[in-house]
Amino acid sequence: MEKALWGLGGGALAVLALWWLLALRGDGHGPASGLGFLLVLALGVAGVIRLAKEYDGGAAAGLAGVLSAWVVLAVLGLGVQDQQILHDRGVTSDGTVVRAIVTSDPMNGRGPSVTAVDVELADGSVAHQIQTKNAHPALGDRLQVTRDPRGVVDTRLGPRPDAPGRTTAAVLLAVLAACALFTAFAPD
Repeated sequence: MEKALWGLGGGALAVLALWWLLALRGDGHGPASGLGFLLVLALGVAGVIRLAKEYDGGAAAGLAGVLSAWVVLAVLGLGVQDQQILHDRGVTSDGTVVRAIVTSDPMNGRGPSVTAVDVELADGSVAHQIQTKNAHPALGDRLQVTRDPRGVVDTRLGPRPDAPGRTTAAVLLAVLAACALFTAFAPD
């Protein structure tokens, strides 16, 4: 019974917690989602230790698989969540570069380059310190920026992004489900 609780209950809790953490962060509650991540991680580690002491290694290994898949899903989800938020509710505006922020990294052999810009938007407001990534706009350049009206995601250069791919997440959810079932039905 305990293995079923840790396996099936743990798998269901992992999926619900992942959804909850991503929803919290998407609404601008980053610290709460970070604390929730640590709490679920601690609960998972406690479950692995409990199953390792009580049963043979099979159930503990299954729950460790659930926990590992969950951590990778959480990191993956957070990594693409900004792209999804900008895809869903991003507002694209035209603007002009009014200031270029130049930095250098002599330790890595990189000379001065533009790493961020301030952009004056068509409505007269200024978006400050937009990271340029691989683009190197100059003063006076006209470009597009996409911003989150709620301010959760940093403003980015370019049009609204496409929705992120879901293949990796689907595979990891399948691994999580398989590990949860293995934990629940592992032989004693």
